[in-house]
Amino acid sequence: MIFNYDGKLEENVARGGTFDITGTGAVIDKQFFGFTPSSGAVLAVIKGVPVKSSLSTLTAIRAAEVDLAAFFLTALTDPLTEDLYRVDGYIITNVQFTSGTGHFFKTLNQVTAE
Repeated sequence: MIFNYDGKLEENVARGGTFDITGTGAVIDKQFFGFTPSSGAVLAVIKGVPVKSSLSTLTAIRAAEVDLAAFFLTALTDPLTEDLYRVDGYIITNVQFTSGTGHFFKTLNQVTAE
């Protein structure tokens, strides 16, 4: 599968579906184009793969992941606001909170195979 952003209409209506993250467990088996956190939420991890990456397994995704925090945060420990976060040029593939929750928007095509 080649990772691309969904079309503008699909993203605006979350055609890939949504996924809520509560608690502090890492989510590494889904792919997201963006998210809206609860006010004051703090990330422990946020990683992703570049758009146009050709990856067909979760293992391949893990090997290609890069840290995305520096793309939109001064420090990973920065509290987030209730805005839409999207990292231009990347699909989010690994996320974990130290506190707070997040409402994530899945891409249409999901890699689920190991």
